[in-house]
Amino acid sequence: MKNRTRTFYTAKQKSEMWDRWQRGESMSSIGRHFNRASSSIFPHLAQFGGI
Repeated sequence: MKNRTRTFYTAKQKSEMWDRWQRGESMSSIGRHFNRASSSIFPHLAQFGGI
């Protein structure tokens, strides 16, 4: 199994993530923007009540 490094988002990236989510973009689309899978976007949004 391949080990993945943990992704840490900057405050600016988090803000952009929320802006995109509030505009109605999908997690897949947001993940593609950050060159990550949507599964790395979901925990951040879910943790702070976005989902």
